[in-house]
Amino acid sequence: MKTLAEATLMWNRPGTFVLMFSMFLCMSFQKISDAQQPASSAKGSVPEVDKSNLSDRQEAISQQFKRFESTLHDLGEYMKKTDPARADLLFRAFGQSKQNQMSVEMQRVLQMLEKGQLGDAVERQETLLKNMQNLLALLQSEDRMSEVEKEKQRIQDLLKDVNRLIGQERDVRAATERGGNPADLKDKQQKTAENAQKLVDKIEQQDTEKNDSQKSDTESKSSEKEQEGQQKDQKSQEGKSDSKSDTDSKKSSESESKGKPPENGKSDPDQKGSDGQKSDQQSQEQQQSQQQQQGQQGKPPEGESQQSQEEQQKQTPGREQIEQARQEMEKAIEELEKKQKDAASRHQDDAIRKLAEAKEKLEEMLRQLREEERELMLAAMEARLQKILAQQKRVYAGTLSIGQVPEKERTSRHTARAVQLSREESQISLEVEKAILLITDEGSSVAFSEALAEVREDVQNVSYRLNRVQVDELTQGIEKDIISSLEEMIEALQNEMDKSDDEKKKQQQQQQQQGSPEDQALIDTLAEIKMLRSLQLRVNNRTRRIEKLALEEGANQADILEQLQKLANRQTRIQNATYILATGKNK
Repeated sequence: MKTLAEATLMWNRPGTFVLMFSMFLCMSFQKISDAQQPASSAKGSVPEVDKSNLSDRQEAISQQFKRFESTLHDLGEYMKKTDPARADLLFRAFGQSKQNQMSVEMQRVLQMLEKGQLGDAVERQETLLKNMQNLLALLQSEDRMSEVEKEKQRIQDLLKDVNRLIGQERDVRAATERGGNPADLKDKQQKTAENAQKLVDKIEQQDTEKNDSQKSDTESKSSEKEQEGQQKDQKSQEGKSDSKSDTDSKKSSESESKGKPPENGKSDPDQKGSDGQKSDQQSQEQQQSQQQQQGQQGKPPEGESQQSQEEQQKQTPGREQIEQARQEMEKAIEELEKKQKDAASRHQDDAIRKLAEAKEKLEEMLRQLREEERELMLAAMEARLQKILAQQKRVYAGTLSIGQVPEKERTSRHTARAVQLSREESQISLEVEKAILLITDEGSSVAFSEALAEVREDVQNVSYRLNRVQVDELTQGIEKDIISSLEEMIEALQNEMDKSDDEKKKQQQQQQQQGSPEDQALIDTLAEIKMLRSLQLRVNNRTRRIEKLALEEGANQADILEQLQKLANRQTRIQNATYILATGKNK
């Protein structure tokens, strides 16, 4: 329990748990890249020592990842009551790792390395690295989502301030055109300039705080990397100590063979030659260093240029334009003091133009943040649906196995198994409920929200029927509908994530031309229409299935009527969802 508590404390510390996995991923990539070099470079047989060395490294990686998986699961169980949202994220990461069979794949790679099958091992290692990166992205999604949300709110507040400044400057500009009192115009312009300076100071303070926090994070990462490097250096030095002692003994024996050192300033010719060679080498090195310094004069060092570029990138976009607008306002004040209203108007126009440029830059950044938030939402939803799909497939397989046994031959063991499947289906219902909350908070998707609502209804229906050991064709058909619906939603989400940058830009341009809201929908309209079509087809198929059951002898008419009533309610919801999508009320 002590170890689990320490892990919990580590997870609550911002980014620490994710940083641990990032370091593990980097070490794994380094070791795997070492394994790829012999396979790509050497054509002949690889020495047996190298093969065993690669096998040992792969075995170490495999054991580390197993411990990591165990920590994910145990930490999720430990935080289930105190922090359910974070525990759910850990369980999803654990489920994704198990679904991709990452531990099994690592053992297969180990077997291939032991057999010398380096080419096949490289291919599996590349797949493993991709799965690790996806797992890291899932673990980072929670922190990044909160960061994006905070940054969005900050940029939106800055946009309000810029719009307010534009309105104030336009009022001053209109008053100047009307020929108002120069003293009053000067006071109004002075207040607007002061507000612009306050906004610049506000942005500078925000940038400083943000850069300081990022700097502390990078310093902590670099310190941990330095510690790892020192440990590696110590190991390498220990390995070199033996060879160094051998060379020292050789040098001492050579000096003894040459005899005693020269006395009274006398030197032997061998020593003169060595001194002359050293002086020549030193002079050549000095010349080369001078030439390099001359060639680099007038050019900033690479580190400084990179640092200056990073500092420029860390500045909030539009800050420079706001500062330029403030300077134009100061010039307008000077012209108003001289009672040069035309010149003051020109500076006011320039100030408005600069503020408009700042607004455009902030809006562009806001669009980028919204797009990133959308991608994170898509990834989170896709991971959750993948987990639900895997669970539902297991329940469906269990239902089929019981259904293959004739009803008269079923025993208490089959009944207990059906009840257990019913409980598992109830757990699936909870997961679907979480997915519905996630997509409802997003608010733009109508068809997907209805599809998940239908999945929840079907899951509850299946749980009820399994608890009564009803494993007939109707129950199996409902489970197949759940699986097909989940697969369609996952495919649609993956298509949205796989869209190219050009397609995303076209969508944004179309939304701007149509006067659509600034937030881009989670799923585009075409995918929503396809989902509605699938929902309607599913209602049609189930109607035919129920009709077929109703015509059979000994059919349970009460059960059939209940299923028909549920289908009628579902048809009404599909109609409402279609109306909302057609009228655009979801936007």
